[in-house]
Amino acid sequence: MRVDQILQVLLTGLSQGAIYALLGLGFSLVSMATRVLNLAQGATAVWGGFLFITIVSMLGLPPLLAMLLAILATSILGLMTERLVNIRSKPWRPISLDVAVLSTLALSVVFEGAAFLIWGPDPQRGPAIQRGVFRIFDAVVVWQSVWMFGALVIFSVALHLFLRHTWMGQAMRACAQNTLAAHLLGINVRRVGLVTFGIAGMLGATAGILVSPVTWIDYQIGGYFMLQGVLAFLLGGEEEVAGPVVGGLLLGIVENVLLLFPGGGLLKQVVPMLFLIAVLLWRPQGLLAKRAT
Repeated sequence: MRVDQILQVLLTGLSQGAIYALLGLGFSLVSMATRVLNLAQGATAVWGGFLFITIVSMLGLPPLLAMLLAILATSILGLMTERLVNIRSKPWRPISLDVAVLSTLALSVVFEGAAFLIWGPDPQRGPAIQRGVFRIFDAVVVWQSVWMFGALVIFSVALHLFLRHTWMGQAMRACAQNTLAAHLLGINVRRVGLVTFGIAGMLGATAGILVSPVTWIDYQIGGYFMLQGVLAFLLGGEEEVAGPVVGGLLLGIVENVLLLFPGGGLLKQVVPMLFLIAVLLWRPQGLLAKRAT
């Protein structure tokens, strides 16, 4: 195997892994602040991609401006998810986590059904933020891949600073530790949850938008986005930002390396699942998270 082939696989894996990491960050953020596994996260990627395509085609806006508008619009989907999931919860009587997870799963189906009614069953493909390619040694890199990885870097740094140095970030961490205690200290628990789901919606939308020029978007692809995001989150662990980022990048690289072997398409589906089972059995907190003492 030539060096340029290995470099090509690694670069492709990093760009693909960046999408998984963005989705995993959404899962991690919501889980950290509310302890809910938001299975509607994949639907936000679908809606983000479709809204991006619609804004560009109908309004004729530049792709970058359309991307920003689609991200903001899709955040509303995250806000709706939080309101509907916690419609009967109170700070002193939070909703059962089992009920919350099943509710997000049901909302995922509802959102995908709504996408089918609005955009139809046919797959659609979005425009690239920046067209063209360039070379690193003999490996060909698409500029869209640079935007994928760049978006991950920007969101990762921004979220790290947000969680460490803002009142809302500290409130999210407090709510994750003890919801009732956070409420008694004056933290508006419902508002914290609303902000968290809104940011997760923006992360999902960004992933769907950036991947739309590379792969076709249809109303059913939300399940795939959900699965890859959960994998990235569980593999890396709930270590705030670093866990899902490392998990997503590792998942993307492994999937692309497996394509070099005979039967790579099947291996790409099976091996990550086997790796996840091993992680859950021997290191259930994830690869980066600290062991509970």
